[in-house]
Amino acid sequence: MSERKSISVSAGTHQQLERLGEKLGLSHKDLIAAMVQYFSVTKADPRDPKADAPSVALKKMADKVDGLDKRLIGFIREQEKELLKPILSEVRATRTQISQSTGVGAKSAGLTAEQLEEQLTGVVEAFQTLIRLSFRTALVDNALRPEYRQQTDELIKQQGNRR
Repeated sequence: MSERKSISVSAGTHQQLERLGEKLGLSHKDLIAAMVQYFSVTKADPRDPKADAPSVALKKMADKVDGLDKRLIGFIREQEKELLKPILSEVRATRTQISQSTGVGAKSAGLTAEQLEEQLTGVVEAFQTLIRLSFRTALVDNALRPEYRQQTDELIKQQGNRR
């Protein structure tokens, strides 16, 4: 035998409960149980009716992430245009010059094409790390919940270890 308890509500609240129950196809008992479960799971405060519904809050968060994503992509494209492509052009030109030289210029410079490429690869990897860290700062610190920071840091570390 289940134990039952009574809840006292005003007539207006009872009418709202009736309408909501009919709309959702739930009895008073089931509707109240669903309400308690909802507020327990979402951690929403029922005293704050102006608070965003979870779906609205998620939409706002998604819009904010989309905006940050567009800004990040723009930043990366600008860096590619202003830094990476010119660096690549210079590396190719220098490598061609070193390869075509008679050996005197390359030896006097003390730098082979392979050494130059190795050094510049290190520069590009450092730049990629900078971009990843910028992404972490922009996205995680400004848009996502703090509990995602550790996960993002671990992903960045894993990507860095792959190289």
